[in-house]
Amino acid sequence: MTPLSQLTRRNYLIAAHDGLATALALLASFYLRFEGGEAFYDRLPLLLCILPLFVAFSIVISYFFNLTTTKWRFISLPDALNILRVATLLAVTLVVLDYAFIFAASNGKAPVLFGRVTIVLYWFLQVFALSALRFGYRYFRYTRVRRHARTEGASPTLLIGRAADAEVLLRAIESGAVKQLWPVGVLSPSAADRGQSIRNVPVLGGIDDVEDVVRDYAGRGKPISRVVMTPSAFEPEAHPEAVLMRAKRLGLFVSRLPSLEGGDVPRLTNVAVEDLLLRPSEKIDYARLEALVRGKSVIVTGGGGSIGSEICDRVATFGAARLLVIEHSEPALYAVTEALTARAANAVIEGRIADIRDRDRIISL
Repeated sequence: MTPLSQLTRRNYLIAAHDGLATALALLASFYLRFEGGEAFYDRLPLLLCILPLFVAFSIVISYFFNLTTTKWRFISLPDALNILRVATLLAVTLVVLDYAFIFAASNGKAPVLFGRVTIVLYWFLQVFALSALRFGYRYFRYTRVRRHARTEGASPTLLIGRAADAEVLLRAIESGAVKQLWPVGVLSPSAADRGQSIRNVPVLGGIDDVEDVVRDYAGRGKPISRVVMTPSAFEPEAHPEAVLMRAKRLGLFVSRLPSLEGGDVPRLTNVAVEDLLLRPSEKIDYARLEALVRGKSVIVTGGGGSIGSEICDRVATFGAARLLVIEHSEPALYAVTEALTARAANAVIEGRIADIRDRDRIISL
């Protein structure tokens, strides 16, 4: 619960709204119960005496259940439950007032002030009064974000992963935390998610249906241009490398949603090679590697390939005195030696064309 000293002007306006909602709900339930007749006006003076104190009590209760400090923009199920709790507690308070004080004070000769029907009516009206503007504002923000996404050229996006992961991303899109995405569907590895909708976004099939779904939307004139893979899309049974390969073949831009642990605002990143390992990447002891090669002469075979060129770069960076690059492809050898020389490494860089299966040539070198 937020300390009183930290409340803002907006919080006080929300408290005023809740107090007014309570007053209107109580008066409306009273009027509807007695149909605005003589019984209503007979009880009205006593009701007006009780009303200010009851409204003040309702504001305290709303503050205690965090209704005063919850941003309407993010109102959700827990807030709806708090509204039900507040309405229920206030209705119970009316029961106490009705039977324990008013009826008892009259020695049982006078009718109760509210009665059960009035209190039941009040409970429903109180829930409505506390919810209407809150959820109305939430829906307004939701539609505005969706409208902006459409008008600002957001990319039609296919989400890959289980419903729980997709729901987190969809909430972030709705709140504006993630921009430039327009989700058109979800592909889930879970059979239980198929045929369902998540925040009005349909689950279109399984992960293996990427190509079919993309072609279907393209045929309808609604081409999908982006894929977002959630954490569950990188589990071994989801075959993330196959998803990535298909997406690349279809010309789709692929992003990933990092781990959802920690409660941080979702941020999309590019898919890295480590994401496809399906295991934690190894931590490299760079100090040990540097001690291994510093000041020494090093030969790297296959130095023109993707892995070999990276090894050459690391060897030069770690301070080798001489580096001999062996490669059977002349263009690849030329490219790696030129790149290493351009880095102005302290090592003496040499390159030789050779096939490591040629024993005499290798021994000669």
